[in-house]
Amino acid sequence: MAAKPKQDKAPEPKKLGRPTDYNEDLADRICELIATSPLGTNKLCKLHEWMPCEDIIYRWRYRHDSFNEKYAKAKSRQAELMVEQIIDISDDKSEDIIFDEAGNKKVDSGAVAHRRLQVDTRKWYASKLAPKIYGDKIQNETTVTIKQEDALKELE
Repeated sequence: MAAKPKQDKAPEPKKLGRPTDYNEDLADRICELIATSPLGTNKLCKLHEWMPCEDIIYRWRYRHDSFNEKYAKAKSRQAELMVEQIIDISDDKSEDIIFDEAGNKKVDSGAVAHRRLQVDTRKWYASKLAPKIYGDKIQNETTVTIKQEDALKELE
């Protein structure tokens, strides 16, 4: 009688899909990526298969206070990157000049308008991500008029 071949354990099936279970290491990795990239969370999720989908990230923010705090800090750092991009976009004049059919230089107003939109969008978004730093400063001014007679009556 021939001996049966030894059966090895079947390999565990490879998990398919994006992670859905929360763990601190993954949370830290996600926040570090957000803090070092000017891309939005939705784009980062699409670009990196190791990341959970955006819905899961928002669920984790709701369920895990520590992750929500790390995420907010990462988004604040991301605002700094966007502000630096504003300078780069503003300084880049490479597409401002075009040549017409006669070879004359002309300003491409469409390119200028596009850059303005890029700058304005980043300014707006940075003001929402880090309002204390990049938000509009609101000054409250109050004028008070005191009659001398009323002030003297209060002192008595």
